[in-house]
Amino acid sequence: MPALTPGAYLKMRRCAARLSVADVAARIATVPRLAEHALVELIELIEADAAPASFATIVVFNNVYPFDIAVLAALERISLGADLAPPRLCRVCACSDHDPCFGRTVFGPCFWVEDDLCSFCAAPPARSATG
Repeated sequence: MPALTPGAYLKMRRCAARLSVADVAARIATVPRLAEHALVELIELIEADAAPASFATIVVFNNVYPFDIAVLAALERISLGADLAPPRLCRVCACSDHDPCFGRTVFGPCFWVEDDLCSFCAAPPARSATG
C-alpha cells in the first residue's frame, strides 16, 4: 500500500478530530486577516496536495488539531522520492504510535488490532440517537 500524501494525512487527522475545513478556518488568525472563504480554499488546496504548506501553516494546523509532525515530515520526504518505509498509520484515522487516539475513550490510548487499524476505529463508540 503506498504511503499517504502529506495533504491526505492532514485531512485524515482533521476528520479524526471531527473538524470541518470551515471549523479549522474559523480558528486560524492571519495577518493580514484573510476572509474565511479564502482560508477554506487554501486548506482544501493543501489537503489535496495542490498547494504547499509553509512551516508556519503546519504549526498553526497543529495548534488546531493533533497530528504527528514527524509523520508529516516522513510523508513529505517519501513524496519527494526518499526511499523510506511509510510510517505505521491507522487506515481510518491516520493515528500513529506517537499520536494515538488518546482521550477519545475512557480506557486510555488506542492500540493496534491490525497492522493498519487502531482499536478505536475497529470498534468506534456507539452514537446516541439524539446526537
